[in-house]
Amino acid sequence: MDNSSYFSLGATLYTPCNHPNLQTIMSNGLGSKSMVFCTEDAVPEHELEHSIDNLRSSIKKLSQDKATFKRFIRPRTPSLLAEIMQFDGIENIDGFVLPKYDLSTCDDYHRVLKHSPVHFEIMPTLESLDVMEPLKLPKIRESLKNIKGEVICLRIGGNDLFNILGIKRMPNQTIYDTPLRMIIENLIINFRPYGYELSAPVFDMMDDQETLNKELALDVNYGFFGKTAIHPKQVSIIEGFFKNYSISHIEQADSVFKEYAPAVYRMNGQMMEVACHSNWAKRTISLANSF
Repeated sequence: MDNSSYFSLGATLYTPCNHPNLQTIMSNGLGSKSMVFCTEDAVPEHELEHSIDNLRSSIKKLSQDKATFKRFIRPRTPSLLAEIMQFDGIENIDGFVLPKYDLSTCDDYHRVLKHSPVHFEIMPTLESLDVMEPLKLPKIRESLKNIKGEVICLRIGGNDLFNILGIKRMPNQTIYDTPLRMIIENLIINFRPYGYELSAPVFDMMDDQETLNKELALDVNYGFFGKTAIHPKQVSIIEGFFKNYSISHIEQADSVFKEYAPAVYRMNGQMMEVACHSNWAKRTISLANSF
């Protein structure tokens, strides 16, 4: 798994492939460090064919120059992934988001990716019923070994998981105030210790910056250093929060790796332990380096 790519994702902004200005957005971005161009839930069934044609045309017109942001495509199915990978200019795309990645879809995704002539970065999304069954999580983790070299992080499909539970986020509510908190904790426990980073779910209240800031504070407390964005105006808030977090903690993180750092010491009112804080420090330094 390429962890360095994870820390450069920042706010990952999703745009549906039926957007009338898709080609311009794919070329120039909307200010985020990464974007996902979606053919799945964001596109109604009756517009799928048009969306695929729009995507094909937009990719073909992309410049071969390195973009200032990462570009990913979210196919609807493994078969559509195979089709998109044959588009002219696909080598100018950084990678793919794999929706509904679980035990029923993983083998199909793996078969398609195995035949790719280009190395793509992959972000499987955990958003189906399997995610809610704790005994299945180690099996999903085992399946990921087949593509571990390509996976840069796992995304958490918060709204799909809400849908399975028959609920939605309510105003003034962080995702940690909902039943998804337990699921998020299980995902962290089952994947991060084994080398898989995770990205925080979307905050889908577009006009509530106060609660978004509360959620971001909890995101970083849970170790999330990437988050899905639903609207361009969320981008600067999310990426600004990650940047400020890294600035606030980089001194502590750097201190862990000083040549003659004591095993235990006090810094900024906290007991620091080289043996216990090294993984946090590495991740914080990686986040800081991305800004």
